[in-house]
Amino acid sequence: MQPAKDILDFIIIGAQKAGTTSLFEYLRLHPEISLPASKEAPYFSHDSMYSRGWPAYMRKIAFADPQRKWGTVTTRYMAGGVTGGAVNNNNYDERTVPLRIRERLPKVRLIAILRDPVERAVSHHRMVLMDGREQRSFDDAIGDLLRPEMLERARRHPRETTGYVVWGEYGRILAGYFDVFPREQILVVFTDELERAPAQLLRRIQEFIGVVADFKPPNLAVRYRGGAGQRRFSRMGPYAWLSPQALQRVLRQNSVVRAVWDLIPEAGQRRLRRPYERFAYRVDLWNRRSGASADEGNSAQPSPATLLRLREHYEQDTGHLAALLEVTPSWQTAGEPR
Repeated sequence: MQPAKDILDFIIIGAQKAGTTSLFEYLRLHPEISLPASKEAPYFSHDSMYSRGWPAYMRKIAFADPQRKWGTVTTRYMAGGVTGGAVNNNNYDERTVPLRIRERLPKVRLIAILRDPVERAVSHHRMVLMDGREQRSFDDAIGDLLRPEMLERARRHPRETTGYVVWGEYGRILAGYFDVFPREQILVVFTDELERAPAQLLRRIQEFIGVVADFKPPNLAVRYRGGAGQRRFSRMGPYAWLSPQALQRVLRQNSVVRAVWDLIPEAGQRRLRRPYERFAYRVDLWNRRSGASADEGNSAQPSPATLLRLREHYEQDTGHLAALLEVTPSWQTAGEPR
């Protein structure tokens, strides 16, 4: 039987390390909104999921109440391309993900929250370093990634460890969305608004989504994953057995487990998957300790020279962004990242 509703009403598309986890935690408490059990539920940016089709994706998310506004928070949609695509596919660009979204969800409302791109790059590197997927210092990584050929490769084939620079090219990335969607379907806000006046910002977002705008969640004073802090227990990283991604990874890699899983009816799979992912997400959120520097003891702090090179790199793109939004981004005259 076909579900009564098979669309998303809104998507928070990013940017990564800009406050999307906080928005997820606030909005999931709204009585008129339904979000997945855990943040990051990619579809349009990952060929492996996209090839399975929309019905399979919606069954995985398993929303219940069709009267609510359904949404996801998926920062990979602002990577500038397909992050889970074939490495040798050169046809993907900044319009690929927006076009896929528009084809399936022509009336969806899109929300982007933007952080100073230099700050974002520092935080992104710290997160990947903390997760054990990066060994380079920030200076070494940025020195490598600012080379023209590496910039081009990173834009064409977005990957977590090559995206420190290019995932902050907001003007380039958002231009793909504004080319595809009407302006009235896109809301762009800034991280410093979230830090300075969270209630006012949340009101704008909720009004844009189309729910009661004056709802204030009880956790509004909390900032989630601020500063990409260290893990309390390093063995409980994103590749541990108890992580939101673990179930899908085991099913993909272990044919015996997959065969047993396939014997379970879809309704039973949903009843098992959703509480597991919710619990694993909560454990992962708790395990990320705010405040401590993720690269403490592992890498030197970013040098002023590297930060200046990054700032200069983003000047032209920030100009494009300002023209696109008809608003001057708050960091355009900012100094070094906090």
